[in-house]
Amino acid sequence: MKKFLSEVFRKFAVSLVSTILFAVVFFFLMGGVIGSLLETPKPKIGLNSFLVVDLTMNLTERPGGLTFEDVAEQALTEEVKPLQLHLLEVLDAVKKAKKDPRIAGILIEGSFQPQDYGCGYATIREMIDGLDDFKSSGKPVIGFCHSPTQLDYLVYSACDELYIDPSGTLLLNGLASQDLFLGDTLKKYGVGVQVVRTGRYKGAVEPFTSTGYSPENREQIQRLLDVRWADYLGFVSNRRDISFRELKATLATNYLFEADQALDAGLVDGILSHDQMIDLVIERGALNEDGDWYKEVALIDYLDRPEPGESLEGADVHFSTPEIAVIYVEGVIVDGGVDDGSMVGGAEIVSRIRTAWNDENCKAIILRVNSPGGSVSGSDAILQEIRRARAEGLPVVVSMGSVAASGGYWIATDCDLLLAHEQTITGSIGVFGLLPNLQDLGARFGASFDAVKTHPSADLLGVSRPKTEQEMKVLQTHVESLYEKFTTLVAKGRNLPLADVKKHAEGRVWMGLDARRIGLVQELGGLTHAIDRAAALAGLGEDYEVIEMPEVSTPMDDFVEMLDSQAQARPTMPNSSFTALAETAGWHEAKQFLRVIEDSRRTYSWLSWYRGAFGFHP
Repeated sequence: MKKFLSEVFRKFAVSLVSTILFAVVFFFLMGGVIGSLLETPKPKIGLNSFLVVDLTMNLTERPGGLTFEDVAEQALTEEVKPLQLHLLEVLDAVKKAKKDPRIAGILIEGSFQPQDYGCGYATIREMIDGLDDFKSSGKPVIGFCHSPTQLDYLVYSACDELYIDPSGTLLLNGLASQDLFLGDTLKKYGVGVQVVRTGRYKGAVEPFTSTGYSPENREQIQRLLDVRWADYLGFVSNRRDISFRELKATLATNYLFEADQALDAGLVDGILSHDQMIDLVIERGALNEDGDWYKEVALIDYLDRPEPGESLEGADVHFSTPEIAVIYVEGVIVDGGVDDGSMVGGAEIVSRIRTAWNDENCKAIILRVNSPGGSVSGSDAILQEIRRARAEGLPVVVSMGSVAASGGYWIATDCDLLLAHEQTITGSIGVFGLLPNLQDLGARFGASFDAVKTHPSADLLGVSRPKTEQEMKVLQTHVESLYEKFTTLVAKGRNLPLADVKKHAEGRVWMGLDARRIGLVQELGGLTHAIDRAAALAGLGEDYEVIEMPEVSTPMDDFVEMLDSQAQARPTMPNSSFTALAETAGWHEAKQFLRVIEDSRRTYSWLSWYRGAFGFHP
């Protein structure tokens, strides 16, 4: 019997090793195939070509790219994810096209595909600034649309010439912010939620406790939407040479335009079918070698992106010359090492900041923030590392993107210079605690919790029971202490009286223009301006390179990293019983909320109702 079991175990071990070896060989072969598919040569750009900027993308702050997981998912599901491009690479490409004698102009087409925190209003405005700079060369920017969304039309309205398809429409019906409220739903399922918070305007807890916005929260969201819509109409009226009053009056009576109505209203310059549009671009540029199209180069092919594997191979030579590190914080801030564009871990950002200040050739750091906040502990970890970088002698500039609120503002309180766009959503200086419990839910299904404890409150942060009145007082004191810390950080960092900070705090959200007026932001400007200012603070002149963290990833990079035995496992977000409940109950929209509430102390500084394309809906 002993010999028999020994033989069974031996064969099992051999089979296991063979399977592992086969898997390794298979992955290497698959990697070679994918690599060969991806290593396509850059297209040759002919004289008088048009750079085609297809808006069918998710325009983000953080570099992304196509991952190995994306390739595998597309192969299995045949679903293609929207192309992800990030702001700086688009601006660099447009700037290059401005000086490129082969480029005759830019053609804009397509429609944005917002995901997570991409396609933010301020980000798109910065993209338009790049197009304006391109137009200063005398080269035209031509737009061709079918039925653009309002977000698309923001870009189209900035074109020198804008044409619409005869069957197209244009809808300009204003902005809206819609949120999912789970107050009654959670009660129905027996999920208890207790809250501690500071600030009248700190409405992040409302989706879990209410059936609608509080008056204070509704007031501030309405204010943001009104300011943004006024900015949008002002921008469109200026670019389309229509008086602001006339545009408002027109939209008050009609906001859905057929192609001929859009032309009559001055919202477009002409009506062209697709084949007519091709002929027009051929006239402005040149006919291709096949004689059936205009000479063109797609934006994705014009970008200065690394070839497959290049970013990993070049990792060891980072900061070999004077460089500025642009470190992206995009998504809800959580604990751990996650970074997927939706959530970003404090530990991950700390690691990147530390990598930068530890390299003697890195001369400045820019923290580009596009985050509605999140975990207090995650945010504070980032802040502490920023302080360390400054103590090591590196200037740190914080550049706010479309949103830098709550925890996203917390990490900006200690820096050498703080910049925001006029339409950045920022502030929301406040803290809250969210304490769910599943006691009633368990009881409904005959399940109960029991515990053995050394202290009555040893299970304080668990989900098995509601908290006592005394425990809630302790937690409220903790939250108020964090709020005092937050406001003190702001007062010290912005050199403001604490009383003034508290007057502008209470969880209140501000537009960048207003934040500059009340002192919460030092300067107005975008990412390129932040890079210029960081270079000046570091005394670099024009002799520097910009390094982005993270870099643009390729499937081969992911594949190699996955097989790298030296790769360190990074902590990810835990899947709590509360999150599992959302999945079981089918609350798909709630899942994103619930994945975030995993702070070790259940305390957050988070603008929960913000979405990437805030106010804009297809």
